[in-house]
Amino acid sequence: MPNFNKYGLKQEVLESIKNIGFTKPTKIQDIVIPVALKKINLIGKGKTGSGKTHSFLIPIANRIEVDNPNLQCIVLLPTRELSLQIYQTFKEFFKDNFSNLKITCLTGGKDSKRDLTKLNVTPQILIGTPEKIKKMTVDTGAVNLSTVNTFVIDEADMTLEMGFLNEVDMIANLVDKKAHIMVFSATIPVGIKPFLKKYLRNPVLLEDQTAVDNQDIEHILFPCRGKSTNETLKLVLENINPYVCLIFANTKKEVEETYKYLTSLNYDVAMIHGSLQSRERKRSIKKSLNGEFKYIVASDIASRGIDIPGVSHVISLGFPKNNLEFYLHRAGRCGRNNVTGKCISLYHNQDKQTIQKLMSMGIQFSHQEIKNDKWVVLKDFDARTRRVNKKVSEVDLEIKKVVIQNKNKKVKPNYKKKVKQQIDKIKRKHRREVIQKDIKKRQIKRAIENNKNKGSDLS
Repeated sequence: MPNFNKYGLKQEVLESIKNIGFTKPTKIQDIVIPVALKKINLIGKGKTGSGKTHSFLIPIANRIEVDNPNLQCIVLLPTRELSLQIYQTFKEFFKDNFSNLKITCLTGGKDSKRDLTKLNVTPQILIGTPEKIKKMTVDTGAVNLSTVNTFVIDEADMTLEMGFLNEVDMIANLVDKKAHIMVFSATIPVGIKPFLKKYLRNPVLLEDQTAVDNQDIEHILFPCRGKSTNETLKLVLENINPYVCLIFANTKKEVEETYKYLTSLNYDVAMIHGSLQSRERKRSIKKSLNGEFKYIVASDIASRGIDIPGVSHVISLGFPKNNLEFYLHRAGRCGRNNVTGKCISLYHNQDKQTIQKLMSMGIQFSHQEIKNDKWVVLKDFDARTRRVNKKVSEVDLEIKKVVIQNKNKKVKPNYKKKVKQQIDKIKRKHRREVIQKDIKKRQIKRAIENNKNKGSDLS
């Protein structure tokens, strides 16, 4: 069984790994750590929950000089929540064997004067959002960035989406020209490639190519069948018993409406989205991390990297609109640490094309609903969709022929009425065929059952 001893890490680093309960590296850690220890610039691609945070934290720990008072490492993240979480992860890792190490976290929504006070003593590791770190370091000159020898950009695709690439560029331009740069991203969008080409000298692309999703997650499609999303959500919640349930909505408005609805039903629920005041977001995240809420309604900001312990169920109120990769990030919040999880997606008829795309990405859905307070497995979604489409297309084709034939003729009195009668005749014929097929199936079934009964009588 592979373990962390094979990398030649310092003793205090190995002790810290043991203290946090790690026994063997994950796939992304096993491919990143050896390359990072050689100070080779790299781009790491890994799905959510793959363990990539420690794939760069451990090489940083092995390289950091506790007796060197200069800033040695910067870790950039796109959101406050991710920054605070990574900060806590670093603090936990370094607390026993690196007690004199100074780590500082800078994020938006905080008083700049207080943040400048934090920088009175230069940290050795600086973690935070690009905008805030640029404001506190590049703009003020409070910290010398030229001493930085390790530069990490985590969730790089999200950093690009949120418009922080200029700030990242300004910071990267001031660090040591020979700094070791590590970029981590779920995807490598075109927009970030000029930055990578500018700063990463001969980077190595390291990709965790294991399964597209956590194998401990059951993906369930749940039809709304004409009900509102809220009504369907209520039905699902009444028939599950989660340890922690994350409920994802696509927009801030949907998050707030779902939160109000669940609050009115007396559910113990928290709310997380990007437009909340910094203090509110921090409070909700902190309480969620401490396990004070059983239900959390969130936008996709919580699906990228925020690791809320004990999530047994994820419910999607529809599917991500702009980037289907976010579905994987949502699902990746549960089924972690060898605990099984359920990812339940509530869908309407208009979502069928999106579901087909997800299936083509390798997601295997179970099609289920609740009848009489019991979970019932329905027909396979893919096959069901194909059969329905085939029937509809045959009828539509016949109707289309009738319309075209009559369109080319001279318009006579009662033209529309006659066309309608022909169309109705086609529909009636189709209905009769369906009924006859159904009767035939029943007859065959009945005949088989009768033969079985006769056989048992003879015996």
